[in-house]
Amino acid sequence: MPPGTLNVDITVLPSDVLSLFDEPFYELVHKLAGPVEAKLLEVQGIRSAYSLIHTEDIFDILKYECKSLDEIKRKACFLLNDNRYIVKPGCKSNMRYFTQLLNLKNQEHLKSNGLRMKPKNKSNDTNNAGSSISQSPAQVLPLSSPLSQSTTTQTTG
Repeated sequence: MPPGTLNVDITVLPSDVLSLFDEPFYELVHKLAGPVEAKLLEVQGIRSAYSLIHTEDIFDILKYECKSLDEIKRKACFLLNDNRYIVKPGCKSNMRYFTQLLNLKNQEHLKSNGLRMKPKNKSNDTNNAGSSISQSPAQVLPLSSPLSQSTTTQTTG
């Protein structure tokens, strides 16, 4: 199924999902997206639904060499023969699904309160529920290029 046509059922979310912070939020991520995905958010300090919704690219951090990220990289990425990492498609898909759930729940919340969320751009429509997670094919760039929008990274270790 193409990325923009996922069927989601927001009833899998607790009614208070938008007010969950820290451990209760990470437990929900663990349950609905996976343990690696929960750890990836935790290590970045993404502590709530709103924090996740407003994060440009949660995988961007993986392009940096940092000992705190080594375990997450091993679990969330493939190590290529040339020592670059590429995020596993399942990990991306899990986060896209979870973010889409949160976006839809947020839209429902805004509608029930009579508020409307303005779309940021054309790619943030209802079809992809405003997911900010990079859905483009992996781009291979060296780690020394910190401003790149890559989900593939170079290691020197």
